[in-house]
Order: sequence, then C-alpha cells, then structure tokens
Amino acid sequence: MKKKLKIAQLVLPWIPLPPPKYAGLEWVVYSLTEELVKRGHDVTLFSVGESKTSAKLDYVFKKSFGLQKNVSNTMKGSFSPWIHVANCFEKQDNFDIIHSHAQFLALPFSKIIKTPSVHTFHRTFDFENKDEFNLLRRYKNLNYTSISNSQRKLGLNFVKTIYNGIDLNKFSYSNKPGKYLLWIGRITDKKGPKEAILTAKKLGKKIILIGKNTDTEFFNKEIKPHINGKQVKFLGEKNRNDLVKYYQNAECFIFPVKWNEPFGLTPIEAMACGTPVVAYKNGGLKETVLNNKTGYLVDQKNGINGLTKAIKNIDKIKREDCRKWVEDNFSLKKMVDEYEKLYYKIIETQKKF
Repeated sequence: MKKKLKIAQLVLPWIPLPPPKYAGLEWVVYSLTEELVKRGHDVTLFSVGESKTSAKLDYVFKKSFGLQKNVSNTMKGSFSPWIHVANCFEKQDNFDIIHSHAQFLALPFSKIIKTPSVHTFHRTFDFENKDEFNLLRRYKNLNYTSISNSQRKLGLNFVKTIYNGIDLNKFSYSNKPGKYLLWIGRITDKKGPKEAILTAKKLGKKIILIGKNTDTEFFNKEIKPHINGKQVKFLGEKNRNDLVKYYQNAECFIFPVKWNEPFGLTPIEAMACGTPVVAYKNGGLKETVLNNKTGYLVDQKNGINGLTKAIKNIDKIKREDCRKWVEDNFSLKKMVDEYEKLYYKIIETQKKF
C-alpha cells in the first residue's frame, strides 16, 4: 500500500471554497480536496479564511477579494495575490507535492523550489497578452495537466489529461424530459446566450437562462430585449444545488459557445441528470459530448439553423445514455483516482533526479 501524501492545493483568493454561487474551477478544486481528505491524505488548502473545508486551511487574507466591495477581481497593481501564492511555496517542506490552480502566479515559484509541483489551468491557452505567452514559454517544462486534449497548446509539458469530475450523488438522474430549453453560464457573447435564445424562438420553445451577468453592455443590448418572463426567462445567478431541478426538467441543455471552451462543466452536470446537450463543436465539447449518443455537436458555421435541426431530433437521444456516459467518464471518483496516481508518479520521478 502506498503511503499517504502531504498535499497542498492552491487556488487564487478570489472566491471562498465552496463557492457561494456557481463557479466551475472552485467547485472542482473543492471536490478534489474533500475527496483526497476522505482517502486519508494530509491535505492543506491554500485559499481565504472564509473557506470551509475538511482539509487544513491556510490563508493570508480572511476575506476573498472577489466578494469585497470596490476591489477588482484582477487586483491590477496589487501584490496581494503574489503574497497569497508565496505563502504556499514558502511552506514547501511541509508537502510531498503542491498542486497549483493559481495559473501564472505559481510558475516562477515552482521553478526554484525542491518540492514537486503540478499545474492545472482551468482556462484556454489562447492568449492575446504577449506577457502571458512569454511566461508560459519560459516555464514550459514544468508539470502541467490539461482538462481536455483540445486545451493542449504552446508545447507545454502536459503530463496527463485529467477530465473534471462531479459528485454524481449531487446530480440525480431524471428520465422525464421537460418542455423548455436550458442555458447556464456567464452572460457574455462567447458563451452563446443570444444564439440559445434565437434558437428557442425559431423553434417556438421556452428557454430558461441562468447565470451571472459579466458583460452589462452585451446583456442590455443583446439579451435583455428578448426577456419577457414567458418564452424567455432569465433567473440570474443560482447556487449549484439549486441547478439540479432545472437540469432535470429541461428537454435539452443548449451550449453554443463560440470559443475554445477548455472543458465545460455545465454540460456534464446536465447529462448526469439525464438531459442531452446541443452545443457548437468547439474546444473541450468535442470530448465531453458524445455526438449522436448524449446529444449533438453542431458546426458553428451552421449557426442557428444547425442548432435548430439538432434540437428537433433531441427525442432520439436516450436520457439513460447521458447519465451512463458521465458515470463512466466524468465522475468525481475517476478524476481523483487520476490525480492521485499522477501525484505518486511525479514524486517518484523527481526522486530519481
């Protein structure tokens, strides 16, 4: 039997764990942390003091920056995020491995410490900022995991693809489809809420939109005029537990993202509840949605017509197939199994040098 590990899990201090509202990255890290503790590992979560975890909690800042008034999430010009990340790496001797979800800020530290580390970026690697690109190229030989094969870019040392996983006990299955379409995400153009609305209107179907408005100008111009409380309903941001009933009762989850989505957690959650997915064939969706089996992947060039055609055939998708697909590929157990095996491998490999 392999020894239990001393593991650091590092996230940036924007949102406490578990997050009070829906947040994909934070839920993945929280679930990973809790499951590792259940397996007997000595886990320390580097987050903010507001976080609640069965792991040891280490923090510099009690309040999360993303929830404080008048504090930008980007913290431009502030050294506070660096102090937060440095706090973790200064304690390297306490750990067998450090798993960073802190993106760019952790890279320089990992290069100069002796303790093994692994880095998971929960975002795309398509960068417009040359500084970000240059930073990644400088530290390309560190250990990276990808959350989908389509995320792999820039010639980084991706040691493994590990898909995000969800706790299936929290997303119960329903074999009774409802009468509405469902879209969940951040209200921003690249997430495709407008395309979802126009598709519903063309089909004469009701649609429910749930999510945080992160682009007020886009929302007011492109989304708000369609909201009438009848055919098009916008419910704002909901916490994760409240989403289950909306997933279960939807006829279809529509996800016409117009960018290289690195993974896409909401389609997984929908399929776990038995709800098929119709999405544009972009990014990680090509790996998470099984075309013609758990939903339909549409070429973005086919636009609303392609989405409409797919949804007209949605009754051909068996809801039990959607659930089984998630059980086999995107469970919390499978995700943690893969990370656990990788930790051991990285630690053993580094010992040889």
